[in-house]
Amino acid sequence: MTKEPPVTADDDAGRHTLDPRRRVTFGVGAVAVGFLVGLATLALAFAVSWGPGAPGVFLLALWYGIGVGVLTGLPLGIVLGLLLRPVANQWVHVGVFFAAFTLASFIVIALLSPSRVFLESLPIALIIGGAGAIARASVWKLVRVQ
Repeated sequence: MTKEPPVTADDDAGRHTLDPRRRVTFGVGAVAVGFLVGLATLALAFAVSWGPGAPGVFLLALWYGIGVGVLTGLPLGIVLGLLLRPVANQWVHVGVFFAAFTLASFIVIALLSPSRVFLESLPIALIIGGAGAIARASVWKLVRVQ
């Protein structure tokens, strides 16, 4: 008969976990900072190639990015954060955020794009994935690793 580890209470949420030593916790502040950093990074990436029109494109990308990000990026980031709670290595978090945001955006762009060439969607998907990774890296000090 195998002996199970004791179930202990978690101080911040009152939930029970089998191994509270290996857990990453984050709050609303970390989610908000990550979302805003990702949004600003993506808007900057889209605006940088517009020359003199860059400030206007940046503001337009921010405006539309809020709506699109709340519906797509924010839920994806929260779900990834919750799924990665048992993983203590934050570099793994950054890598998974890059991969998941790249893959999700590549699939959506490829399905919605009138282009038949899937690789045309890859550069934009990589930019979105990079913004997701930068957003996760920006909250490195705001999460608690237990």
